[in-house]
Amino acid sequence: MRALKTGALYFALVFEAGWVLGPVRELCVVPHIGRTAGVLLEAPLMLGTTIIAARWTIRRVAVSSALGPRAAVGLVALGMLLIAEVIGARWLRGLLIRDYVAGFFSVAGCITILLFLLFAAMPLIVERWPRATGHITGRF
Repeated sequence: MRALKTGALYFALVFEAGWVLGPVRELCVVPHIGRTAGVLLEAPLMLGTTIIAARWTIRRVAVSSALGPRAAVGLVALGMLLIAEVIGARWLRGLLIRDYVAGFFSVAGCITILLFLLFAAMPLIVERWPRATGHITGRF
């Protein structure tokens, strides 16, 4: 139950950013520079949001550093993201599921899949990255 709640929190934080950035990308950026360039411009913002949200969520909830609990958080969040994506594609964009899936067979779609995978893996990754502390620790 804890993984479900923690995964839902992590999902909600990242999804909020996507809920703001997605329409900006689709309505303001894509018509001028194209889908691939639009996704490439948005990707660093979403990746940064994912890193911050994963780190904050893992610390806030005090998730064990063990592989299982961290993987469960990422997989729950990914599951929620995929459900939200399919619902949004159908109800907000009017796409059939097959048309939504077909969109992944493009450069922009591949970038999106990579971001989805990083989103799922980020709870495992964040605490393994060294943090900038403002001083040299002598460790590598």
